[in-house]
Amino acid sequence: MPYAEPLTPEQIDERLAALPGWAVSEDGRTLSRTYRLPHVRAAIFALHIAGIQDELNHHSDLTVGYDTLNVAVTTHAAGSRLTTKDFDLATRIAAVAPGHGVE
Repeated sequence: MPYAEPLTPEQIDERLAALPGWAVSEDGRTLSRTYRLPHVRAAIFALHIAGIQDELNHHSDLTVGYDTLNVAVTTHAAGSRLTTKDFDLATRIAAVAPGHGVE
């Protein structure tokens, strides 16, 4: 995966404004969102996200609960800092989420 430069706090705020429901951790190093959906659909949504991640060659941490799916993204190659790759992945996830019946 090619190296990506970390975003500035201002760039992070700008990109975050376009992703309702997503949040940046207090240390500014992780972008995350927890989706609520029927429990079987959480696993199906996770599989869909895994396919997007493979396509983008950028992977997140996915935690499947009974009726939740938590997605946490950072760019390890950039010192575990947020980059455009993280926001590109989050944008793709947000675009497919409604098709999975998320709340």
